[in-house]
Amino acid sequence: MGKLILVLLIASTGCTTLRKPWIGIIAYYLLAILGPQYIWWWNFEGLRVSLIVALSTLSGIGISLFTTEKDYHFLLNRQNLWPALLWFFIVFSYHSGPYVSYFSHSGLSPTDLLHLSNTVFIFYFCASLEINQINKLHYLIIVFVVSTLYLTYWANDQYLSQNWSQFNLGRLRGPIGSTGSIYGDENAFAMVFVTGGPFVYYLGWQVKRLWLRWGLWATIPLSWHAVFLTGSRGGLLGIASVLLCVLLLSKKKIMAIPLLTFFLLFYQWQAGNVMDDRSQMISDYQGDKSAEDRLMAWSCGFRMVQAHPLTGVGLGSFVSAMTSFGGSRPMVAHNTFVQYVAESGIGAGFAYIAIILGFYLRSKKIWYWCKFFPEDEEKRKIDLYSRASTASFTGMVTCSLFLSLNNYEIFFVLLLFNNALYQICLKKSYNMMKVKN
Repeated sequence: MGKLILVLLIASTGCTTLRKPWIGIIAYYLLAILGPQYIWWWNFEGLRVSLIVALSTLSGIGISLFTTEKDYHFLLNRQNLWPALLWFFIVFSYHSGPYVSYFSHSGLSPTDLLHLSNTVFIFYFCASLEINQINKLHYLIIVFVVSTLYLTYWANDQYLSQNWSQFNLGRLRGPIGSTGSIYGDENAFAMVFVTGGPFVYYLGWQVKRLWLRWGLWATIPLSWHAVFLTGSRGGLLGIASVLLCVLLLSKKKIMAIPLLTFFLLFYQWQAGNVMDDRSQMISDYQGDKSAEDRLMAWSCGFRMVQAHPLTGVGLGSFVSAMTSFGGSRPMVAHNTFVQYVAESGIGAGFAYIAIILGFYLRSKKIWYWCKFFPEDEEKRKIDLYSRASTASFTGMVTCSLFLSLNNYEIFFVLLLFNNALYQICLKKSYNMMKVKN
């Protein structure tokens, strides 16, 4: 029955996407963030859902290029120059890196990673072209929030039902299905709750029914608990940075004291021994094997870029090259910037930094424009969505200091929000100036 319903959903989505490609973009990010193919994997067996969604979306975009008028400013702009350059250096390092081979210690081969990177970037640029209205962004937020809420329920259910097989050395892994997923890594799973929490919070401000608003907000401590279950220290720091960002962006700074007090009390009550033991080692890294390994990986990464500044060691080859640059054992960089610059050269590292700085500069510009927009529902949505994406992005950047999140889809979803909101505000500001003149 479940497979039949899924087939009907795929067919209807595919047909709709041919006429409205942005529906396919929403469906693609639902698969990427929620990962239903890993949760209810038995219904997805034998069905190439991602491929069907991808082909129908690309076909729909191809058709729309000849049948509808497109605003190419959403795609062809300065912000998207940096992801394009990052993509170029990634591909260049795959073909030119000295350590690229078909074998990988980290699970995915360089060729697999190239295909994954191509998919991530292609859909980001397609989404930049199609997600060009505030209402379309609203649907994407709904996907993000629903995914966060369901995975929050799923994570807490594993704990309450005592499904200890889902825990690795006491740390909760995400749904991995029959073939594995990115959520099989506890740190990557924690990122869903770090980045999704701000959208749950700000969507609560948008809804008018008080029971629904408080219902949404009541799930946020449960998402914190999900991070505690993963035992991710990066996730804990991510939550802290999100809370700080939300408070800085809030007009009611007085709320800082009760909010932080509540978080600390909830942490002491629910964090448990795993999170508590690991968090204590954030400041005392001496003797902590995990922290020492990270420092070793970072130093090896910088030796790699010194030896191969233009190409890096090659896409997906950091692990393979580790022992050649002083590493005691193969491992990933546990830092997104180091992973990029070591594998794909200084050009990739520069593009990645430019993406991050550009995000905050555009967020600041969006808030500036909002001061002059007339008070209406669109302005309210722009303001809330910008604050949500900025807080979420801050959590992502904080976690990326300690995790390799190079192909993490949520990073590109947040870039998409920033790009769309900036272009919407730019267009709105231009129209206001025309009316005045």
